[in-house]
Amino acid sequence: MGNKNTTFTEEELEDYEDLTYLTRREILVAWGKWKGLVGGQGEPDRVTRYPEEDVQKLPELQHNPFRERITRVFSSLKDSRMSFEDFLDLLSVMSSKAPLQLKAHYAFHIFDYNEDQVLDTEDLEVVVERLTGDHALLPEEKSKLVEKLLEDTDLDGGGISEEEFKHLLTKCPDFTHSFRFSV
Repeated sequence: MGNKNTTFTEEELEDYEDLTYLTRREILVAWGKWKGLVGGQGEPDRVTRYPEEDVQKLPELQHNPFRERITRVFSSLKDSRMSFEDFLDLLSVMSSKAPLQLKAHYAFHIFDYNEDQVLDTEDLEVVVERLTGDHALLPEEKSKLVEKLLEDTDLDGGGISEEEFKHLLTKCPDFTHSFRFSV
């Protein structure tokens, strides 16, 4: 009786399981989290698009220096709003079961602040600022760090492409463990 699911049909749950790296239980937990995040605006549904700021209240994102970029990248319409399915995509990619190449794809787009399909000096300076926060580097230290990142990663001199970024992450075993959170 207490286990009865009235939110999703059996077919909808199977579709979500097939389209994500989430289990049925994780999808139902995600729905509960979704309702907690956006429920102050009436009874939430799966189609309505809610402000990204509501999703950024998720405990796993609340203190993440990239939270605005994360929700922007996962907003399917890039309209500063997210639907439940956008939220499921986010949770799926952040799942421990998502493959490295998929995680790397999204990480690249999160770090591509100017959205020009390449990580360049401008993007990397913002990333470094976000990572160092209150312990900001001196301008010359930041420039050296960005220069070194480009020197070691940019193979063709045109900024770090998505493929170069993915290649870099194959050499970082901790990436898949740090680019995730549990449902």
